[in-house]
Amino acid sequence: MIYNKQFMVFKPFYRFKSGLLLTLLLGFGQIVFAKNVTDDRFDHFISLSLEDLVSLETTIATASKQTSTKAPAVVTLITGEDIKATGATNLVEVLEGVPGLHIRINQFGNRPIVQFRGAKGTQTLIMIDGNSMRDLVWNFGIFWKGLPASVIERVEIIRGPGSALFGADASAGVINVITKSATGAEHSELGVRAGSFNSKTAWLEHGDSYHGYSINLTANIFETDGYNPLIEVDGQTSSDNTTGSNVSYAPGNAQYGWRNEDIRFSVAKNNWRLNTAYMRSSDLEIGLTGAGVLDPTTQVNDSRLNVDLLYNNSDLGENWELDMELRFQHYGYASGNGFQERPPGFDDGGGGIYPDGQINRQKSDERRTVFEASTLYSGYKDHSLRLGAGYTLQDLYSITHMVNFGTGPDGNPIAPGSPLVDISNTPYAFAPKNERKITHVYLQDIWTITSTIELTAGARYDDYSDFGGTFNPRLALVWQSTDKLTTKLMYGQAFRPPSYLELFDATSFTAPNPDLDPERSETLDLAFSYAAHKNLQLGINFYYFQLSDIITNINLTGQFENGGDHDIRGIELEARWQVSNNISLYANYTARNQDENDFHSFGEPDQDAYLRVDWGFLAKWNWNIQSSWISERPRNTGGSDPDLRPPVNAYFMTDTTLRYAANDNWELAASIRNVFDADAREFTGRAIPDDLPLPERNAYAEIRYKF
Repeated sequence: MIYNKQFMVFKPFYRFKSGLLLTLLLGFGQIVFAKNVTDDRFDHFISLSLEDLVSLETTIATASKQTSTKAPAVVTLITGEDIKATGATNLVEVLEGVPGLHIRINQFGNRPIVQFRGAKGTQTLIMIDGNSMRDLVWNFGIFWKGLPASVIERVEIIRGPGSALFGADASAGVINVITKSATGAEHSELGVRAGSFNSKTAWLEHGDSYHGYSINLTANIFETDGYNPLIEVDGQTSSDNTTGSNVSYAPGNAQYGWRNEDIRFSVAKNNWRLNTAYMRSSDLEIGLTGAGVLDPTTQVNDSRLNVDLLYNNSDLGENWELDMELRFQHYGYASGNGFQERPPGFDDGGGGIYPDGQINRQKSDERRTVFEASTLYSGYKDHSLRLGAGYTLQDLYSITHMVNFGTGPDGNPIAPGSPLVDISNTPYAFAPKNERKITHVYLQDIWTITSTIELTAGARYDDYSDFGGTFNPRLALVWQSTDKLTTKLMYGQAFRPPSYLELFDATSFTAPNPDLDPERSETLDLAFSYAAHKNLQLGINFYYFQLSDIITNINLTGQFENGGDHDIRGIELEARWQVSNNISLYANYTARNQDENDFHSFGEPDQDAYLRVDWGFLAKWNWNIQSSWISERPRNTGGSDPDLRPPVNAYFMTDTTLRYAANDNWELAASIRNVFDADAREFTGRAIPDDLPLPERNAYAEIRYKF
């Protein structure tokens, strides 16, 4: 993509409540920093693929460099320059142009759910610097809202299975975000941004070297009032109509404000690197409950702490390389005063009145420790072998759960109007305190058969303490058919382990099942990459994705069980065209065809398309326009209780960003999102008949200073 590296953004700076972080940003801004020398020795620890994607500074653990067209996977690489050119401010916006990927916004907390190839979000593995975002209870976080774009160096994406490399959850796709602190920032920069919805951001990045140590720091603080869509009818409205009460907040606005802090620090010397990261979201308004009831009072928070110690020795011996990593993660979630599942005055229809509403207060803390060691051997002619093994301990060590409705700790119903009752450490809490232990071993061989044919074969075995073992192989044949055409034929198996909610959580709607097996999948890909001209690159990928042993609770008892298969077929088209020295175009189109059964991922479009144009005009200006088209999304019209609403309308969304580089230090930009103010809506259940409105036209401006 065309992009002038000198561009940057103007924007007024607002006063933040995060005084400590702001002082940190401004304090570093008063220091003159030396430019950092990037050390890529440790890139392979955080790089997505065991094959070197080799774009910009991407390095892999196979000791051989490849372009993405030759990598044994369907790969997308998004660089920091791409992110800046499109005006993306969050990882969610960064991913919007990836073929085969759809981001569905959940009504609860306005959470993004990342879905590949028509599969559900539970089939997607998201990692940050090689750390999985998955936890034991809430998948990738009950309040997860993405990652600030200012800390992202690049994003590596595999469309397809990844369990043979990364283990759990990598069934439909894998996303690994590489942060600037983990790779080594190449400069020092301060920036501020302000825009619609009273949104404000400030960030710092700094790289330096001191007595042989490479030191890197990024910090980002953000707050917004949220776009707060109007909900005419919510999940409480129908209850009011039935009982004759009038307690619904609808029509009213779903409030989605939140605040976020993200601080990352790393230090490296010789063979060692230490990466640390702290992420915290606070005052996060959930807007709507899972049942589609407006909740204007709940403000929640979460936090994540990562500490990674990495070691690499590429000179262990002739043809040998050794890697070791020790990772620690801590997750904490708290619902504040509790989710207001039903508003004050709620009538349960059986004579029970809840003066304070139905309150559900939850808090959990989890820690994870991971150790892995691997060795790379390249002594066999035309082969590159990697063998690795590791151990993971996940410990859900603290659970607090208090409610004023449902089942009490003694197993009897809680009387309407009761105060909050502590049901922690009982069978009725949302999850039990527990541990999960995982041991894994994997082997991969990259065999260069000829100068134009390469075969990658690998497999991984994972043994779980709570359900047993799972074996997942992969095969990929890459053939440089001609000097312009590359053909890939790939097969892989993957799995998703049952979550603790599915194994242990009893609710009024579901029953747990401790005997669940993992969901399993098989994927077959046939991909072609064709250089039609030195300025025109075309790609086409056909895939077949089959899920089996799907975990579901659609039976009469509501108990989770393994049952049923689901097939998805699709095609992904891409084109990149360098029209001239200062104009480039990129476009993609995806079509999916899912089985019509109970496992259909409703809310996923059958088709979507994306177009991006970059124009570098004059010497210091860049103009980016990007448009996304999402086809209509069907309802579940089958079964005994069909949803007879019409499909969710298709929509066309356009964003534009203008950037100006005043000089080598200053950069200004302005961006308009949803330029034509499209009435775009996200699929919801019947509790919200008109679905969830997406943000209307909005804008921001920013300014950056590089030194």
